[in-house]
Amino acid sequence: MPLLAASPGKKENKTTAPAEALPTLSLEGLPGVWLQGTPVKEWEKDKVYIFEFWATWCGPCLAAMPHMEQLHQAFKDNPRMQIVGVNVMDRKTPEALKEFIKNRPSPLNYTMAVDVDGKKTKEKWLDPLEVNGIPHAFAVKNGQLIWRGHPAQLSEEIMQAMLRPDFSAASLPAKGPDAGAHEWQHYRETSQKVRDLVEKDGKQGVQALLKQIQDSGKFPQDQVIQMKMIPFLVLAEQGKFEEAQSVLNDVSGEYPDNYRVQIDIAGTLMEGKSVPAGKMDAALVERCLARCIEILRKSNKEASLPWRMMAELRERQGNMKEALQDMEKALSLTSISKAWTKLQELSGTTETFQSLMDQAAAEIKPEPPRKKQELGPVQEDEQYTPLFSKLDWVNHPALTGLPSGKTVFISFWRWTPAQGGMWSDGAPGRILDVVLKKYGLLDHPGIKAVVLDVIPADKKQVQEYLDSPEGWTAYPVGVPSDRSVVDLFESLKLESFPAAAVIRDGTLLWAGEIKRMPEWVAETARRDSFDKNQFAEEDAKRKARQQAMQAVIKKSFELRREKKFDEYKKLIEENAERFADDGWFASTVAEIQAGEAWKEKDYQKVADILDQVLTRFPKEDSLASYLLKILNGSDEMRGYNYQAARHALQIMKDSNTRDDGGYNAACYEVMMKMAMEKKDYAQAKKDALNALRELPLMHQYVAMKKKQAEA
Repeated sequence: MPLLAASPGKKENKTTAPAEALPTLSLEGLPGVWLQGTPVKEWEKDKVYIFEFWATWCGPCLAAMPHMEQLHQAFKDNPRMQIVGVNVMDRKTPEALKEFIKNRPSPLNYTMAVDVDGKKTKEKWLDPLEVNGIPHAFAVKNGQLIWRGHPAQLSEEIMQAMLRPDFSAASLPAKGPDAGAHEWQHYRETSQKVRDLVEKDGKQGVQALLKQIQDSGKFPQDQVIQMKMIPFLVLAEQGKFEEAQSVLNDVSGEYPDNYRVQIDIAGTLMEGKSVPAGKMDAALVERCLARCIEILRKSNKEASLPWRMMAELRERQGNMKEALQDMEKALSLTSISKAWTKLQELSGTTETFQSLMDQAAAEIKPEPPRKKQELGPVQEDEQYTPLFSKLDWVNHPALTGLPSGKTVFISFWRWTPAQGGMWSDGAPGRILDVVLKKYGLLDHPGIKAVVLDVIPADKKQVQEYLDSPEGWTAYPVGVPSDRSVVDLFESLKLESFPAAAVIRDGTLLWAGEIKRMPEWVAETARRDSFDKNQFAEEDAKRKARQQAMQAVIKKSFELRREKKFDEYKKLIEENAERFADDGWFASTVAEIQAGEAWKEKDYQKVADILDQVLTRFPKEDSLASYLLKILNGSDEMRGYNYQAARHALQIMKDSNTRDDGGYNAACYEVMMKMAMEKKDYAQAKKDALNALRELPLMHQYVAMKKKQAEA
């Protein structure tokens, strides 16, 4: 079905090939629309063009962009080198892409273009060279493709080599399957040398080695910068905070136009994990943030992050008036504010964004603080009593077993002081709280939870973290001194975090990634009574049905791979009713039905079919996200997908398990823009208010205003 977009999951990472084995690239493949920078119209003699192919939906592409910007900064004054980002396989308009680039957290100043309909770059360059996934990059010289690979493989050293007349990709060091591992090992070994020298001789004693590292050209700039930051970390660990911060001051001065360096230094100090708040060099933080703001202004871009951080700095200094002014500036630079300005233009109204902020502030009510969970009596058993008795317990005197007569969620959590406190799951039990809230189980009298740390740790350090606002949890946390929790984790066949096991009356109901917990688990947990025999029968039926469905799915994949589409369609339709209560299967049936409607150009029917699936599965946010991509997958659908797409976005917002109000705000903002496109301006205003009310930055602003009022 033409609605389906290319999968972002498939990555292209071809190895470097000799230049003579690669073709000449036709000028017909140059993108047709240029978003910023100098357009490429012809191949200038001996000039090297680096083309980086990306899309807005491609996370690895976005992660590679700051690296490309660093390379651009290194070569921006060299007329024989130009970096060009080309948006491909995307559905956004050039105007939307300009806004997207403008709102990136790090400024992007290199040339940007878009292959609007895939008829140029994709058809003339990417398809013939079998580039099926992104990010990917080409290097072109005199029209000849001289290098191709992942953008992260590019370095200043390689690009300098490309400028030489005798350059050949074959002359580059071979990138075997273990090349990345060897490079990473070399970086780690060199970093350890830096650390050892700082520990021995301090800041001055390591300067010669750092200069040698920079001059060698063996490391990309971002790794060089990271190694220059190591003296700060070591000296801070030694309590030499003034000397440590002088390291950051030097790095800041060495890279005055590098936004990422400046924002990272400010963020590192304000975070307070390396340098206590009372020892923080506020003047250095302010200089870094001021540089960030100036860097953005020079490129005619402004972002809310440095203004928000400046507001936080002013708040710490007790200057609430300026803190609020800076926070208002930060809010005025959000995409919601820009969409609001557009709404005023389209609707012919003149309501200010400050007015919208005042309305949102009035509606934001802080949630009452949660209390520590009361566990009640526990029951001893052969499995959990021996384990729990070995653990050090925080937030509870000691536990010898699971709470009796309750459904108990065991949340597995990782902690390591080496990473500044935590890994993966954030504060213990935080994602569990989000999922319990989604199913109406948070603080339910029949539901209890405990958190088990997987990695052995120091109880005192864990306690200090749990006593902080970011680490607070309502649940008891068990800290092991050996592999006991790891053994339990593995015995449950768990593989990823954040994970949980659900137990009732000694019976394991379910174990898995907590965000993927099925609804039947919540339904079982809500029951006043629990019959083990009845559950065993239900569970056996579920597993048998799951096996049967997996067999059908496997067969369907085989038929599609063999391009036996009629047989595939027949198989799915024959099993449609049998597996009608499964979201994935229901959506597959809907795709087939929508495909028939698509052939008939009945786009309203396509939207209605997909909306029916959304109605049947109102709590499956991943399904809603998938169907939204189909609904927005073509220009033909834009006039018919309004209600269904809004429905999908509402489900995504209501079922959000990301513990991120920014995600909720983004859902409302997309609804707002759709309403504007539909000229439903009254609805767009409601969406804007909802988006702003969900935005974490807005909650921070409200808290500041309250603090000022109480002062």
